[in-house]
Amino acid sequence: MYPQPFGESLPRVVPGEVVDPSAGAPQRPSRTEPERGPRVALLSLRDVRPIADFGGLHEAEDVLVETLSASLYRVVLASPRFSRRPFDSAPMRRMLSSTRLVRPYRIEHHQPGSGAMARDVLVILASDVADAAALLGVPGWHELGEKVLLHIGVVTESELRRHPELVGQLRRRVDALFSGTEMPPLGHLRSDRLRTVGVVPALLDVLAFATRTDDERTIDVFSPGPERPGQHQLLQRWADAQGGRYQHDIGRLGAITSPAQHRRIFTTMATRSRLLLTNYSQSDRRHGGQHRGVSGRFYDAMAAGCALVGDLPASSRQFSAYVAGAQPLSLPSDAVRLPSELAEALGDPAESRRLGLAAREAALRRNDVAHRWLEMVTLAGLPESAGIRERIGALAAMADTLHTDDPTEADTDTGPSTDVGAAGDVP
Repeated sequence: MYPQPFGESLPRVVPGEVVDPSAGAPQRPSRTEPERGPRVALLSLRDVRPIADFGGLHEAEDVLVETLSASLYRVVLASPRFSRRPFDSAPMRRMLSSTRLVRPYRIEHHQPGSGAMARDVLVILASDVADAAALLGVPGWHELGEKVLLHIGVVTESELRRHPELVGQLRRRVDALFSGTEMPPLGHLRSDRLRTVGVVPALLDVLAFATRTDDERTIDVFSPGPERPGQHQLLQRWADAQGGRYQHDIGRLGAITSPAQHRRIFTTMATRSRLLLTNYSQSDRRHGGQHRGVSGRFYDAMAAGCALVGDLPASSRQFSAYVAGAQPLSLPSDAVRLPSELAEALGDPAESRRLGLAAREAALRRNDVAHRWLEMVTLAGLPESAGIRERIGALAAMADTLHTDDPTEADTDTGPSTDVGAAGDVP
C-alpha cells in the first residue's frame, strides 16, 4: 500500500523553514576532492514535457552543467510508440508508469544495473510535481548519484495528493528535497533517507538577460502575465494620455512552441522595457488558507534590469529576502489611481533607470542559479564547487561596476542574441 502524503497528525513546518532532524547532516561523499568539489551528474527532464515557458529552467540546467563540469543525462521516450496516440500525452505516460508494468521513459546512454560508477551527487530540476512524477517511469534513475538532490519549482498539496507513488519514491530515493514555493510545508515527507527539506527559490541564469542602454528600452511597461482589470485600465489610460508604450499584448510569444525561442523572445522584450508588471502568485493550502507568493516573473524582471511594479506579496519570506532589494513599486490589482511613486517612475526615465539598476544589482548578487546551487548544497551538507564560487565572484564583480560602467560596455557578451528579427514584434 502506498504511503499517503498528508494526514491530520503529520507535523507542520513554517513556510521557508529548513527541516533537518537531529540525526545529523548527510555524510560527505567519500570520493569527493575538497579543492575541486563533488562530481555531479544532472538528469534533465526537458524532453518529458517540452512546454515553451520552461526555457528558463533549461538555461539553469545548462549553467550547472558548464559550471560544475557535470555529466548530463537526458530522460527520453523508451520507444517511438509513446510519441503516438493515445500514449503521446504526459498524463497517459504517468498513468502507465504508476502501473509499474510499462516504462515509457529511459535515460539516454545509460543502462540500469550496469554497474557504472555513480557520481557523488545527482541533481534533478523539475518545473512542478507533474514533471517530477515522470521519474516513476524511468528505470534506474536514482543509480546516477550517491546523493540525490531534487528541486521542484512549484509544489502544491493537490499535486502531491494526486501522485502518492511519487511521494514514496521521494522518501526512498532522495536525500534532499527543495521547493521553489513557500507552500505547502513538506516536513512530513522526511524519512530515514530524505532528511533535508528546504525552500530554495526558482533557478535562472541571470546572464541570459542582456544589458541595454536607455535608448534601447523602448517599452515603458511590459505586462507578460494575465491582465488584471484595475491595473490594465490605469496603465492603458496613462499610455493614451502620455503617449507611452504599454506592452500588454504578447503578440507572437503565445504561439511559440520551442522553449529556447520562447525564452529568447521573452528576455528580449523584458530587457527592452523600463518597468515590468509583477504580481503575486496564489496557492491554496488545505488547512492554511491562501498564500501569496513570489512568482518567477519577479526574478526575471530583476535579471532584466527592469523596475518592478505590481501587486506585491509583502508577507512572503522570499519577497523580503530576495526581491525587496529591488525596491519594487506597489500597484494593487484593484487600484483606482496610479500611486505617486509609480507615476514618477513612468514619467522620469532617470528614476526608472535607478530602480532598474537596483533590481539588476540584486539579481547579480543573490538570484543566479549559482547562488541557488550554493544554498542547496549548504543545506544538504555537501561540499562546495570551485566553478560555482568563480561564477559568484564574477557576478559580484559585475554588480560592483554596474553603477559606474557605460551600459553599452558592461557584460555585453553574456546575454542572448539581440537581433530584432528573432524577437517577432519586438521593436
